[in-house]
Amino acid sequence: MRDLVELVGLLDKTKIKSSGVLRWIIEPDSKMEQLYTAIAEKKVQTDEDASEIFSDAGHNGTSLTSVKSKLKERLLDSFFLLHFKEANFTSRQKAFYECYKKWATVMTLLSRNAKVVGIDLLERLLRHTTHFEFTELTLDILRVLRLQYSIVDGDIKKYEAVKVQYEEYEAIWMMENKAEKYYSELMVQFTNSKSTQLEVVEQAKGYYAELAPFMEKCNSFKLHMFGRLVEMMIYNGENDYVNTARLCEDAIRFFDQKDYDSGLPLQVFYYNLIVCYLQLREFEKGQAVINRCGYYFEEGTFNWFKLQELFFLLATHSGHYEEAYWLYEKVVNYPRFEEKAVQITEMWKIYQAYLFFLIKIGKIPPGIVSGKISKFRITKFLNEISLFSKDKRGMNISVLIVQILHALAEKNYDQTAERIETIEKYCSRYLRDNDTFRSNCFIKMLLQIPLASFHREAVARKTDRYYKMLESVPLEAARQAHEIEIVPYEVLWAITVEALDLKIHKLKPKKSSAKTA
Repeated sequence: MRDLVELVGLLDKTKIKSSGVLRWIIEPDSKMEQLYTAIAEKKVQTDEDASEIFSDAGHNGTSLTSVKSKLKERLLDSFFLLHFKEANFTSRQKAFYECYKKWATVMTLLSRNAKVVGIDLLERLLRHTTHFEFTELTLDILRVLRLQYSIVDGDIKKYEAVKVQYEEYEAIWMMENKAEKYYSELMVQFTNSKSTQLEVVEQAKGYYAELAPFMEKCNSFKLHMFGRLVEMMIYNGENDYVNTARLCEDAIRFFDQKDYDSGLPLQVFYYNLIVCYLQLREFEKGQAVINRCGYYFEEGTFNWFKLQELFFLLATHSGHYEEAYWLYEKVVNYPRFEEKAVQITEMWKIYQAYLFFLIKIGKIPPGIVSGKISKFRITKFLNEISLFSKDKRGMNISVLIVQILHALAEKNYDQTAERIETIEKYCSRYLRDNDTFRSNCFIKMLLQIPLASFHREAVARKTDRYYKMLESVPLEAARQAHEIEIVPYEVLWAITVEALDLKIHKLKPKKSSAKTA
């Protein structure tokens, strides 16, 4: 059912029903129309939903399977009839759809021997594909024209011109393909982990050294998009935010100078520029970039959700906790949020845990809280974090820390001590490298809390040297993923200490498991 939900959602954006086109694709009052309408109106999102509705209408399971299959075929066949020209699409995106639609039309015409109209359309299409730098499609068109001018027309002049053009674009395609391959090989090592991988930085340096000479002599869209991303991974991997910001600004200028709206690369480089401003504590600049680049992020897409994460972190890093809460409510209540990629949903579950802690200690007024966050349970949360719990030197650090914070907020000191004991073993096993230095310092500070009997002043004294160590490596200089510190550790520590009492809390003695003689 997910494939149909996706197709109907996509086609519904084209206003297919209000335009009257739908009745030419699906017979009115048919079972297919009933299913389409139920999905469009979000009455059906799963096979179970569909079975319930169609069983009420007297249809059996076999009939529903057949209706789903036929509806999918009709919707796929209808794509040539539609115009994907949403207002927030860039000119290059619109051109991409139109060029490939015309390419399919031309190949159909040529296969039916309609060569006069087919070749004429192909020659005009070539002007568009070269303008928008669709290298692969340009090569396909030139290949067909090369055959036409040589075998059919015998036009030596046209053949030679196309031959030269083909060789030029073939060289560009080979460079683009290499850049895309190198970027993919680097990114596959990062997709599900937030931990720093310095070995990837060395790999990226080697790849970029090979790509740089190509980029100097060719301004290809795709080559520069992937080539600059490979270069950026060198500085990203070292958390060199100053140089990353410089690279992003240069890339934005490059793609802004194109004769069309570049779209995707501008999304990527704006996003990374905001990350740099976040880590460099330049909040106003980050907010200004977010306001400026919203046009490039289509609402509901993966990249749009990643942009909302940056909104959230800008709010929490600047102490605007209420704004962070309202942003959380907006995101988790987005239609079909639960069906989004696990990297998205788990990140917002982690944000929910930190927000609930801030609510418990009074940093967010409880009077504004409603919905899912009011039903937060730490045990349920821990069971739901399956992907990032494996990210031992990345986001799992945030998960472990928030467990302790919740126990402290509940003033459950025995549970706090138990969780701190667990995290001590974790710290010695996973957090010994420089890329987790700040997390290591913060966790060592947490370890002192039960040793100081949860007394605020005693805790401050026992953690003073670790706090100075934390300050010696500020956030912008730390070699760690920007997502790990939901609230900067210096601020989070001040909040934690403030939540402690000015009295001693003794722990219950542990029961001995030793057998008596």
